[in-house]
Amino acid sequence: MSFISEYNAVFKLLKEKQQVVFYAESRHYYQYFEKLIEDLIDSEIEICYITSDAKDPLLTTAPEKMKVLRVKWLLGFLFSKLKADVMIMTMPDLGNYLFKRSAEVGTYIYMFHAAVSTHQQYRKAAFFNYNAIFCTGEYQAKEIRKAEELSKLRAKNLISYGYPLLDKIKKSSDGTASREEEKPTILIAPSWFDGCIFDTCIEELLKELSKLPYKVVLRSHPEFEKRKKKVYKSNQQLIKQYPGMEIDSLPNVFERLQSTDILITDRSGIAFEFAFGIQKPVLFMDTLLKINNPDYKELEIEPIENLIRNDMGVSLSPENLEQIKDKLTELETMSVGFKQKMGELSSTIFYNSESAYKTGLDYIISNLRND
Repeated sequence: MSFISEYNAVFKLLKEKQQVVFYAESRHYYQYFEKLIEDLIDSEIEICYITSDAKDPLLTTAPEKMKVLRVKWLLGFLFSKLKADVMIMTMPDLGNYLFKRSAEVGTYIYMFHAAVSTHQQYRKAAFFNYNAIFCTGEYQAKEIRKAEELSKLRAKNLISYGYPLLDKIKKSSDGTASREEEKPTILIAPSWFDGCIFDTCIEELLKELSKLPYKVVLRSHPEFEKRKKKVYKSNQQLIKQYPGMEIDSLPNVFERLQSTDILITDRSGIAFEFAFGIQKPVLFMDTLLKINNPDYKELEIEPIENLIRNDMGVSLSPENLEQIKDKLTELETMSVGFKQKMGELSSTIFYNSESAYKTGLDYIISNLRND
């Protein structure tokens, strides 16, 4: 889309008030919205979906009653002038940088694209400017309430929404027939902070894995591809050195997880999706903590990703990669009874249930105005 075409499309959109607007930074985020969008459309609610990704499949394959628009150059302007009853996104830091709140949007809702805690991996003010947060579990609600208290903020609406993607992954995994491949598949899927696997030990890790009988797939976080293009390109060249290794470009994470036997990650929220969704233990690279809020200890609450890390898998220091074969053996041992263990742990951590999901859906509908 040219600048002129985008300009015309944006100003046409701004002439009318929308009911529900979803914003996706890239095509990878639609999976978190999908069920909600389908149910809202079934309820005859008008949906406007704004994406920043030229490759977003919804630009060509959107449902009939869904308005889809790609915006690149005028995104900050559009945010500040948008008219809508409800706007939903997985992007933190609303109002803190380029993307400001619009006085003509009734309710801003944040939806998590990772089940991690709110105060270590996110900036201190990441959620301050939202009206409502769709929490994955009670741990997030407690963290947000404590942060509001410390910063003397007005209480937001905290919705017991859960993390529906986990259930989707779990159901797909339960119904998938066993795969008959020559080699089991290892997925390397780091987070995108400075100090992640791709920044620190990817060369050594691939070298060690090349000695073992596995198919290896690299999946980068979309933010890593966007912010560290040179490193990402060098990783693409690096993996070409090894037969049986490839880069993953599937937009939906659950599609890739279905064909994964072993996940290797660092501080990424994908560990939750694998451990609780696929219900297999994770091999963690013990990189530095992912800290975007230096003041996270003020809450005096241990982040959930640190608290249950040893329940979700086993850890290996990047300095001891020669031990990876032994760690993979540990994973096999840990997998016995792991499914039951994750089921029990999930029931104590997440809100996940059909009623929790419906709480979120009803909240959106209740914030639609009839003017």
